[in-house]
Amino acid sequence: MTDQVRQALADVSSAANTFLETTDDYDQLLATIARSCAGVLHATCTVSLIDDGGETITPVAMHDEDPAIVAAYPYLGQSVSIGSSAMRALREHDVLYEPNARANGYAAAAPGMRTFLESIGALGYLVIAMRVRGEMIGILAVFRRRAELPPLDERERGFAVHLAHLAGLAIANARAFRSAEQTQRLHDVTKFVDAVLENIPAMVFVKDAERLAFVRMNRAGEELLGIPREQLIGKTDFDFFPQDEAEFFVEKDRATLHGDSTVDIAEEPIQTATGTRWLHTRKVPLRDSAGVPRWLVGISHDITELKQHVASLRAAKEAAEAANRELEAFSYSVAHDLRTPLRSIDGFSQALLEDFGDQLGGVGAGHLNRVRAAAQRMATLIDDLLMLSRVTRAELKRSHVDLGELFRTSLATLQRLDPERRVAIAISGELHVSADPQQLAITFDNLCGNAWKFTSKRADARIELGSHVEHGSRVFFVRDNGVGFDMQYAGKLFGVFQRLHSDSEFPGTGIGLATVQRIIQRHGGRVWATGEVGHGAMFSFTLGE
Repeated sequence: MTDQVRQALADVSSAANTFLETTDDYDQLLATIARSCAGVLHATCTVSLIDDGGETITPVAMHDEDPAIVAAYPYLGQSVSIGSSAMRALREHDVLYEPNARANGYAAAAPGMRTFLESIGALGYLVIAMRVRGEMIGILAVFRRRAELPPLDERERGFAVHLAHLAGLAIANARAFRSAEQTQRLHDVTKFVDAVLENIPAMVFVKDAERLAFVRMNRAGEELLGIPREQLIGKTDFDFFPQDEAEFFVEKDRATLHGDSTVDIAEEPIQTATGTRWLHTRKVPLRDSAGVPRWLVGISHDITELKQHVASLRAAKEAAEAANRELEAFSYSVAHDLRTPLRSIDGFSQALLEDFGDQLGGVGAGHLNRVRAAAQRMATLIDDLLMLSRVTRAELKRSHVDLGELFRTSLATLQRLDPERRVAIAISGELHVSADPQQLAITFDNLCGNAWKFTSKRADARIELGSHVEHGSRVFFVRDNGVGFDMQYAGKLFGVFQRLHSDSEFPGTGIGLATVQRIIQRHGGRVWATGEVGHGAMFSFTLGE
């Protein structure tokens, strides 16, 4: 045995070992086969695999010392029809051997391959079928292009056949290994999905598309229905539920199977071992590769407690609203009925002063004046209570409103009543809104009235209306530089009859800000106050636009 043959056999043995070491990486194995065969045979080598169905073949790996040769190969990664005469010959003989391809004009090669062989100056080629247990799985192609090397001979042909056989076995083993890995991954995924389904707190079930019989039910469904899953599997809804319920379920199932989207059933009653339960169910069809529905999957959430909670909240809300309406009607009636006797008290007190004032003397006249003042104050209080009741009961009618115009109108009225006052007025910001103009006019009468009142002791009084954006919402404010207030009492400002100053210091009923809050809340907004003693106050509000 010559040294050359001995080295060639060693190279073949090394290539075989390399194949075995790379069976766990399928793509790497294909590249290794091409590289090893090219190295053993000092040639260009390609590996091609027959695609599923056996009608096409795809070159999947190629090696040559010159990357430009690989780049010029036109078929790498592309499926090619295998109906040619060369492929038929290969199926019959396992080897196509052309040691002097250039001399024969590449006659046996397909037209596209002939062009490639001419471009690289191929001197000869071998094409060997890779077979495993008699089945052809691909081909190993060898092209001799280097002019300094002798033509391919029978010895190299034998090496190539041996390598093709080893490569076929390595590919088959790698495919089996990959298939086993995929099977194991599928098994692991299936176990994971099973674990998830078993621990989902909602009922999950699967029915076959033909009979709509249960083929799967998770633990939550078993517990909800109170029926062991062994009794459910293979049965239909008619075996467990009343006729009308079963018909409803089947109708929705058929609609799901015949549709293209999820069917959502917001509420459906179902009879269980523990009584009627309410479910929110979504159903979706599972189709095969041809688009035919094979199964139906449903997920049902038990919303019984939520439904009961919502019903309780609704009943409580309705009861509270009814009680509030009764209280408001009672308050309105009482306040309205009190006005007549108050008018009588004030009127007769005035008549006594006018007709018998000289007989009453100073003390008597003083007592009657105090009676009149108290009656008038109570009348004002009743008017404010009636206003509070009316803004609560009146229908909200939104339209375009200019808050600046309402602000100026309120202050103009106050100025006419107190012409000696000098107050600086400022307006800024975007003040056009959609709101109830009559109710907002009442709001500004109260806010401006407060600002006017609490700046009365300042020679440089200032009242300002403005707006700014805060957290994406427009905030409006009325600010003054009056007496202000201590922020620890800010929570009391909007309560009925809550006042921070005595009536002798600053007159008022303590209902105005409660009315403001009620109006703002009816618009979907909120109102709050900030201030500092001696440095004024600011009332801010939103309108839920």
